[in-house]
Amino acid sequence: MIDIEVKEQFQKKIKKNGLKQLHRKLNREPDSYEINLQLGIFYFQKSEISKAIFYLEKAADLNKDHAELQFILANAHKVLNNASKSEVFFKKALALQPENFEFLYNYGLLLHSSNRLSEATEIFEMAIKTQPDNYKLLNDIGVLFHLQHKYCKAIHFFEEAIKIKPDYIVAVVNTGYVYLAVNDLSKAQKVVNKLYINHRKNSEVINLKKKFEFAITKSENVNLDLNTELYFSDQPFQISPLKIIKDFEDKANLQNIGLSVVIPICNERENIPLLYTELLDTLNNLKQAYEIIFVDDGSIDGSGNELEKIAERDKDVKVIYLRRNYGQTAALNAGFKYSRGAVVITLDGDLQNDPADIPILLEKMAEGYDLVSGLREKRKDKMLTRRIPSFIANRLINKLIKGTGVQLRDFGCTLKAYKRGIIKNINLYGEMHRFIPVFAAWLGVKVAEVPVNHRPRINGVPKYNLSRVSRVIFDLIVIRFFSDYLTTPIQFFGKIAAKIAGMGLIVVLVLSCLALFTTLSVSFNTIILLSGILLLTVLQIAFMGLLGEIIMRSYFEGQNKDYYVVKNITNDVTETSQRTLGL
Repeated sequence: MIDIEVKEQFQKKIKKNGLKQLHRKLNREPDSYEINLQLGIFYFQKSEISKAIFYLEKAADLNKDHAELQFILANAHKVLNNASKSEVFFKKALALQPENFEFLYNYGLLLHSSNRLSEATEIFEMAIKTQPDNYKLLNDIGVLFHLQHKYCKAIHFFEEAIKIKPDYIVAVVNTGYVYLAVNDLSKAQKVVNKLYINHRKNSEVINLKKKFEFAITKSENVNLDLNTELYFSDQPFQISPLKIIKDFEDKANLQNIGLSVVIPICNERENIPLLYTELLDTLNNLKQAYEIIFVDDGSIDGSGNELEKIAERDKDVKVIYLRRNYGQTAALNAGFKYSRGAVVITLDGDLQNDPADIPILLEKMAEGYDLVSGLREKRKDKMLTRRIPSFIANRLINKLIKGTGVQLRDFGCTLKAYKRGIIKNINLYGEMHRFIPVFAAWLGVKVAEVPVNHRPRINGVPKYNLSRVSRVIFDLIVIRFFSDYLTTPIQFFGKIAAKIAGMGLIVVLVLSCLALFTTLSVSFNTIILLSGILLLTVLQIAFMGLLGEIIMRSYFEGQNKDYYVVKNITNDVTETSQRTLGL
């Protein structure tokens, strides 16, 4: 790794000393590894790659054992289309770290782009030994063998990729193309039929079907040119030098992906396999990298076992196990914390939210919105215990938060899409997950609402009932307080005190009139004393609740503490990537 101290001090030194002073220091110390490295990084950030290479090569000469620096130079020369120099630095990097997956993968891509297919295949096969479960790389090796007309080996690697991830459409489609290339139309038809059942709208599947139909109509002797038809993976391991330089300042972003789907789970064992299948059908058609995060919120019905089975066969699934049941807000908060996606989707685990609506949220977000919330226009819940309380609550919430500029018809719909910047700036407690759009409005972001499908619950027991109404109301009071009076609490308490004082005065006047103008025997001392005690008690409770809320937030946020405890995480790459990146 680039010296961490150099990375941390780089920006400070540039600002303090200036570029000119760095050059003056270099004139005095031309063999300074640190100064040459700093200048190289600086020019990379300015996109002046040729200048950057000049200084980084000097730094590499001064520190020949720095593998990552050799790797950066290899990629930099690749950007400048200097394949021969790029290869020299790739070999230097691999001489220092012969089993480094990123080095091998990117070197293989260079050889592939130079049409040195046999050598590229050899390098990729070395890379797959370091990550034998990398189904995307297995697919790419299959493509290389196909391009060399080694069809049996191509089929072997595609099938290996499919064994690891059966729903990996790219490898399945490529298998179909190989069967077409060898004119094995019966096997090709089986592949096409299998794909067309569940993925008939997928563009890759459609193209394969068209090629198959064309092959059927032609003579058996017609040789189809399919060399350009096979699909490489999305090459998630290809790294540009600009990205590497950027990662010196924020290494944690290396593992970020396009989409994270966060699903809180509490005793939904029968729904989990169905939900997972529906999610795959939707997400595989989005054409972007994704992860699915299930948060097991203390389930006791075997949900954890179902989630573990899924995570074992699908490395894109992460499972977070909480030690006990903390509630939906805590589960979502945990999912947000461990997510990596630029966009985060949330939905319930009871199958009432339809995963097929995820593209609708993303399309609306593409119009420039930062948060898109689902609207359950045709709810499939019970009228008395769910729909009527929800309607009243939504009206009340909109009235109390009118000043925020957010007016939604369905705050309780879990199906929402958030840009990453929103969830990273919001801390949730109690039952406040439903109020995220309100918090987002305070951040100055754009919020929208779109109609989504809502389905009746088939399996399991609903987790919400009328007992939660009071908790939501209390959280709503807190939100109103934090919305308008957080920086001026005396205004909030002053208004309450004024209203209570007014009510107390009215009671005193009424009792005085009754005693003076009627024959009703009223003990003024007793009634006034009881009224005073009651009002004082209410006032103290209100103050204690709000002050406690402020203290609690200061405790958790000031010390960066979570109010839930994670027991275990399956398929978590966060710690691994931090170790890899030197954090």
